[in-house]
Amino acid sequence: MTRRVLITGCSSGIGLALARRLAAEGWQVLATLRDTSQPPDVPVGVEFLPLDLADSAVITQLAGRIDRLDALVDNAGYGLVGPFSSYSLAQMQHQLQVNFLGPAQLTQALLPALRRSGGRIVVLSSMAGETGLPFNSFYCASKFALEGWAEALAHELPPQGVQIALVEPGGHRTRFGANQRWGENLHQLHAAEQQLLQGFRALLARRLAQPGKSEAAVVDAVMHLLARKRMPLRTRVGGDAIALRWLKALLPESWAQRLLQSQMRRMLTRPDPRAGGDRGTPS
Repeated sequence: MTRRVLITGCSSGIGLALARRLAAEGWQVLATLRDTSQPPDVPVGVEFLPLDLADSAVITQLAGRIDRLDALVDNAGYGLVGPFSSYSLAQMQHQLQVNFLGPAQLTQALLPALRRSGGRIVVLSSMAGETGLPFNSFYCASKFALEGWAEALAHELPPQGVQIALVEPGGHRTRFGANQRWGENLHQLHAAEQQLLQGFRALLARRLAQPGKSEAAVVDAVMHLLARKRMPLRTRVGGDAIALRWLKALLPESWAQRLLQSQMRRMLTRPDPRAGGDRGTPS
């Protein structure tokens, strides 16, 4: 029987690359998009389905169409960036809905289909799911929520014949940066926030100007998990994610925190001589 996988967030980046890879290896791929009117080019074996993780009714409707599933990849998400004080309540609620509550609802609704096949759940988290990053507080909150939820399910699901795993990428060049949303109240910032925000914009400009790591390593990690007899709970992808994990594991928490704070301050106060500090980011 052909193996069947559902992947969320397949308009570009990791989700689209993974859909292509799995289809090429013979999987039947259900790839979800918010807008299916102009789907990207994919090989035979990929079916695009509409899904908005902010719409509970749409999640329920989609899950009701699926009676058997060998794997679910919770990949969709976006980043809300900027100082915490600039986020509106609606933005904070939407960030948690799309990055955590929506995937949780979808996973819950698909559990009967996964149980029937002894299926697997792979959750795309982030190094921001283990470490708080400045100007990413609610993105980090959503990823921390995913981490705790998945870790709890790693105890609950195996007796039901279902496995779950987390993949934690470091920085990779996808359209994630282009899809970031900024806090709505940047015009109401404290002076200290304004100064650090300039450094954050300069940091983004420097990263956008550098060659980015492709999504290939993340796709390889997911493929490896799906092929294993037993999946480990966490797979970290990228030197930055792995180094951060060891830093926090080997040093006392207070030492690691001071070291990270020092590094973050240096990154946020370094000027950008090419861009004047804010090229490629909103004002």
